[in-house]
Amino acid sequence: MNTADRKDLEIIHNKIDNIQQDIVDLKHDMSMAHGKTDASLSFIKENLFNPKEGLWAETRRNTEYREGSSKWRGIIGAGFIGLFFKHLYDIFVNN
Repeated sequence: MNTADRKDLEIIHNKIDNIQQDIVDLKHDMSMAHGKTDASLSFIKENLFNPKEGLWAETRRNTEYREGSSKWRGIIGAGFIGLFFKHLYDIFVNN
């Protein structure tokens, strides 16, 4: 092996070492990015599905309120309709 071949071989070894170091750095960076993503997803999961304060609980409370208020709306609406027909009846009977 002559000197030119040795220099070419050393250059190739240096490039391989640099590529290996880049791979190690990339793995570290990806690990950090995945950690941040896991933290973000757990934050979102907590805000959506927390049974006491999450969006799921808020939706459930909203549904309960709507169901409860629709019962009263029906009762009050029936009362107003009854009063309306009573006034119509009184108008036609008293004239």
